Amino acid sequence: MTSPDDPRSAERAHRQAARLRAALRDSRSRVNELERRLTALETSTTVQFGRLVAGAARNPRGRAARLPRELYRLWKRRHAPTTGSVTGRESDERIEPDHLDRPEDRLLVAGPVEGLVITGLFARDTAAVLAGHATVVPLYPHDARTVLTAADADLFVVDAAAGDPGNPWAYLGVPGVYDRERALHELRDLARHRGLPRVLLGERVPPGLAVLDWDAVARTATEIPQPAP
Repeated sequence: MTSPDDPRSAERAHRQAARLRAALRDSRSRVNELERRLTALETSTTVQFGRLVAGAARNPRGRAARLPRELYRLWKRRHAPTTGSVTGRESDERIEPDHLDRPEDRLLVAGPVEGLVITGLFARDTAAVLAGHATVVPLYPHDARTVLTAADADLFVVDAAAGDPGNPWAYLGVPGVYDRERALHELRDLARHRGLPRVLLGERVPPGLAVLDWDAVARTATEIPQPAP
């Protein structure tokens, strides 16, 4: 048993104290990061949009009439920087979620999108082709369910080429890739509940996609059926 006066004991104590100080600094850094993220989220267009709509639903007589004007003002401010004092390092790491186009922005404008709106899982080339004759709302693995819930779409399309390596949905339809399979089934169920026709697109279809039931099948983008009015 070592003595408290042993130099080795003192050295171990100093190392332990240094580790604790480092862990404390790391914890504080994580708390600061979470606070920045929370501030960015609370000031985002998404949250403010939800609050306005929820407030109008709770008090339809008092706020429903003002809702269109408030939504229009919110849409105009969607790219405005948030206020607040931050350090130089914080300004570099600051999260600006509203610098990206979001599906709810379509609900804030006076004139909604006209024409065919297609959402789904696409290879990059396919999305570019479809954009020539329709509005395309791509779904990505990290936000697919959220975007599909909010998108004002007419069709839900699954492009078989989206599962090719190098695409966001790589290995879609390949047996054994359970995360892709589970995500696909959830999106197909959500599309069915929303009443969106489910279309399989592609000439080379993996067996995992071919065995599923679809409302329509198209070999090329030009063969995608138009939804009934």
